[in-house]
Amino acid sequence: MIFEFSLSNVQHIKELHYKLDLSKDGVTCIVGKNSVGKTTLVRTIANFKSADTFTKTASPHIFSNDSQITYTINGDVFEFNYDPKQNILDTKTIINQEYKDNVEVELPIPYGNRFSHFQRLGEIDHQLRTLISLKNYIEPNELISFLSNIYGSDRFEHLKEVSIKGSIYYFILKEDDYYIREDYLSSGEYFVIHLYKLIQKRRKLIVIDEIDISLDASAQVKLLGELRFFCKEYKVNILFTTQSLALMKSFSTQGQEKLHYIDNNDGIITISEKSYNYVKSILYGFKGWDKYILTEDKMLHSYLQFLLKDEPIDSLKYKIIYIAGATNVVNLMLRNGTEEFFAHEEHVISVLDADQKNKAYCKDNIKVFYSPFEDIERELFIYYKNGELDFTVEFPEGINAKNKPKSLYASIKKCGHMSDNEIFTFINERSKESVGAFTNKLIEFLS
Repeated sequence: MIFEFSLSNVQHIKELHYKLDLSKDGVTCIVGKNSVGKTTLVRTIANFKSADTFTKTASPHIFSNDSQITYTINGDVFEFNYDPKQNILDTKTIINQEYKDNVEVELPIPYGNRFSHFQRLGEIDHQLRTLISLKNYIEPNELISFLSNIYGSDRFEHLKEVSIKGSIYYFILKEDDYYIREDYLSSGEYFVIHLYKLIQKRRKLIVIDEIDISLDASAQVKLLGELRFFCKEYKVNILFTTQSLALMKSFSTQGQEKLHYIDNNDGIITISEKSYNYVKSILYGFKGWDKYILTEDKMLHSYLQFLLKDEPIDSLKYKIIYIAGATNVVNLMLRNGTEEFFAHEEHVISVLDADQKNKAYCKDNIKVFYSPFEDIERELFIYYKNGELDFTVEFPEGINAKNKPKSLYASIKKCGHMSDNEIFTFINERSKESVGAFTNKLIEFLS
């Protein structure tokens, strides 16, 4: 099931388009700066079910005569236009009820359904007491496990479930039939219970605005793991907005999905997949990278930058760091595997010169990549000896053969015969196959 919509000329938004593939049964995280359009996106989805959503939850002056939303579901198109008499965006097309029933939206404070449900709890208290006295309740084991996993506590082990007039309510049973209704729990616990109820409806798309409200960072992270499980278990999709760094980071590290970053460029809304570190840098000014390449010296550092400079890879995505000594490079990478001071171990590799390939300290380590050349200066010296360079240099008297490659490079730089990029281009053209394979391997890692 594909759910797609386009909104135009509503409030400060000239154009917004978004598409969701609901066959994936997973979580989607929407992030962006304040007032950029996240809540408008959520309202737009809610408006598909209730055409008065904007009227109830937004300023009465957000529409104009050309305000419009077009929804497309599995090829069926529903056009909502502005009705000035009712001040709503509505459609004259009859919408298949199954489509509506597959969407559930929880708006933020104070408009969400959980707040109207909160009021009803006081109204059913008498019936609740009667059912408790008759012991007419059941144990919701799945919900107990859900809450216990999120909060790491056994205080929900006596949670009970009752049905009153077709609605489900929960309470914690104490001694002598004393009970704690769900609305007497913390706001975060109450919200998690409400979210569980939404999941139990088995809607194909569940949308939550500001999912992190009332939840501490630890609960947010654990909640995300539970939601991923429910999406696969019950074949549902959960889309949520958040400003929580803890939730964004967990979203990026727990699964393969990218954050959906929403941006506003003079009223034109764009939504694109971005990495956690990109979003963190843009929203909060924190610096960081998703992936790290550790290498052994400045020459190899410059060579890697040269190889990747024209590749379509976001420069905010990775960092190349040179460290003196090949063994130090690998040791630092291995230490990161336990301490994660750079990133998770799968996001950090080492790149060494090919002359290290059979050394015991790095042999058979799949996180160690090798340059196409045993040593870049040595590779250049081979071509110099073969007469393939159109200049000559004078070597210091008494220099041994081992030091000649570095001496050649120093002379080339001093006299300005070739720039580093010209050197890299020269040796790459003579080893195109191995250079291409190495570059592709780097791109695969960074992608």
